[in-house]
Amino acid sequence: MRSVSRFLKFTLAAAAGLALSLALGATAAPAAPAAVDHAPPPAEATWDLGGGEQRLCIPAGEPWSSYFVGFIAGSWSTPLAAEVHGFPAGTETSMTTTVPPGDNGDSYIGTVWIGVELPPLVFGEYPAELTVTDGASTQTMQILIKAQEAWGC
Repeated sequence: MRSVSRFLKFTLAAAAGLALSLALGATAAPAAPAAVDHAPPPAEATWDLGGGEQRLCIPAGEPWSSYFVGFIAGSWSTPLAAEVHGFPAGTETSMTTTVPPGDNGDSYIGTVWIGVELPPLVFGEYPAELTVTDGASTQTMQILIKAQEAWGC
């Protein structure tokens, strides 16, 4: 009789386990496709590249050295990558290309520095653009170099 009792207990335990797994599996199954179909929205940037346009107005026909600065406020947990496009042909640049994770709080702090060695330029305007990205958010700052009669904007 004792062996029948063990067999009956084992059978009841197995049946209860199977019933529970079926019941729990049925309620969990619909939730899985919803999680796969609906990705969370992309996170908004927690940092800001100061807007506006930086200008440099220089005498045409003369070589010139100067710099531009990307001012960033906020915090970022991944490195920021910076690059600049559009400088006149022959311009030599030296710049911050990677900014490690950091926190500037609410203050706009000079974080991306771009040194430029400009060749002699003919009269005109030369637009360029600084681009900074954390991989999820990309922000830009406009730069304008103006070759004119005299120095000063």
